[in-house]
Amino acid sequence: MSELAILVNEWFSVDGLLLCFIGVIAAMIGVMFGAAGFVLLPAMLLVGVPIHATVAVNKFATGISSFTNVITLLCRKEIALKKMVPFMMMASFGGISGAFLATRLSEQTMNMVACFILVFSFFMVLKHNRKLGMEVVGDREHKPLFITPFFIGIYDGGFGPGSALMNSLYFLKKHYSYQKAVELTRFVMFSSCMSAFVFYFLFGIVQWGIAIPVTVGSILGSHLGMKLVPYIQTKWLQITMPAIFLILIAQVVRDLLF
Repeated sequence: MSELAILVNEWFSVDGLLLCFIGVIAAMIGVMFGAAGFVLLPAMLLVGVPIHATVAVNKFATGISSFTNVITLLCRKEIALKKMVPFMMMASFGGISGAFLATRLSEQTMNMVACFILVFSFFMVLKHNRKLGMEVVGDREHKPLFITPFFIGIYDGGFGPGSALMNSLYFLKKHYSYQKAVELTRFVMFSSCMSAFVFYFLFGIVQWGIAIPVTVGSILGSHLGMKLVPYIQTKWLQITMPAIFLILIAQVVRDLLF
């Protein structure tokens, strides 16, 4: 049996359909609340996928699903590509840098770094919690700094859980509405995820039997999530964002201790 036939059998198996479903749920949560890794990474690890291969699958699935969102937003002329190019370039450099570091760090070291970043982000969320999701009145957006997507991209390329939430939070701090922050985040996530994935692909740690069904599910889930974003209320964000970071921190601490 050829390699392609083996892959097709994997994609349409019960496990493949389950992975597709996991991709749908993860992408919906990722778009709406910036925490796809909260579902995707633990699910991959539970089925025995190594940490670096899990991150690679996550980057591919999130990158492709974000790309379909980017194309949709550009076709609707809701966001100008010229405006986003600098952010996308910095996120790409960050994603590659993160992937490079991840392939040279042990799983324990990766978890320690991730724990530190998540704890820092959690306190940032608490500090700005009252401003989360506030609607923009007039032209009040503050010009974001290009360097921030680079540092978030490093974390995204090397680990990932909560990186979309970090990007959304950053745009919220610049007085964008929640819907606009989510839309801008899709551009940044596409860049950091795909640049990191290319590095993992060249490193030879991508498992296509897992990556394809998860990606198909992620595409469906990301578009469903984008349709639900306008209906998300501010009070939901003020509760879910800190809670998501706490859950992610607990997961990383568990991996460090057990």
